[in-house]
Amino acid sequence: MQRRARQAEEGNRVIRSFALVLSIWLPLFAGAPIPGVESVTTNRVDFSPNGTIRIENSAGELNIEGWDEPAIEVTVTRYAWNKNQNRVKQDLERTSAPKPVVSGNEATISVPREKLPGVRFDYRVRVPRGANLIIRHGSGDVIVENVGGDIDAAARSGTILLQVPAAAQYSVDAKSKSGGDIYSELTGDSHHNMLFGERLTAFAPAPAHRLRLRIGFGGIVIQKIAG
Repeated sequence: MQRRARQAEEGNRVIRSFALVLSIWLPLFAGAPIPGVESVTTNRVDFSPNGTIRIENSAGELNIEGWDEPAIEVTVTRYAWNKNQNRVKQDLERTSAPKPVVSGNEATISVPREKLPGVRFDYRVRVPRGANLIIRHGSGDVIVENVGGDIDAAARSGTILLQVPAAAQYSVDAKSKSGGDIYSELTGDSHHNMLFGERLTAFAPAPAHRLRLRIGFGGIVIQKIAG
């Protein structure tokens, strides 16, 4: 009887030890969320209210907003997820942030082609409401709000969303190569279904503004807003 009692006690001790080990290691294997780190940089330059702004090499989410200031403001937010927050923060802050380069009535915002695995970039660009835009974007959404000039935007994948002043007139040439539809609230539109995508054209007499939109894989949305 004593031998069985000792065996039972030894078995219980082993079980308790095993349970203790599990209580320590299971949370590690469960994949506890890795803390996020972000770094924000803002650059601003004065600019003509009706100039042309070219944005090149951006990727991630690109938000462009028209405002009443005679200036361009570019805010870049970098996100990364790593347990070593201090080191990652330093690495993010060392990455280049695009600054508008102005030449007369034109400005260029060229995003450096940096390879940073595990880092996401979001861009917020404020421009004069009457500016003209030329956008060459990689993967990710392009959102343009309340910019009343000509817009020529192309992206590799994602969604192009324009929210244009309702009072203005526009000629539209929009094309989705594959994987998405085109939706527009502008009147006088004509749709041409294509084999893998869709095309939309709308014509308005001068001095109508021009919208030329191209998406490789994804959709295009054009909405009217009060402005």
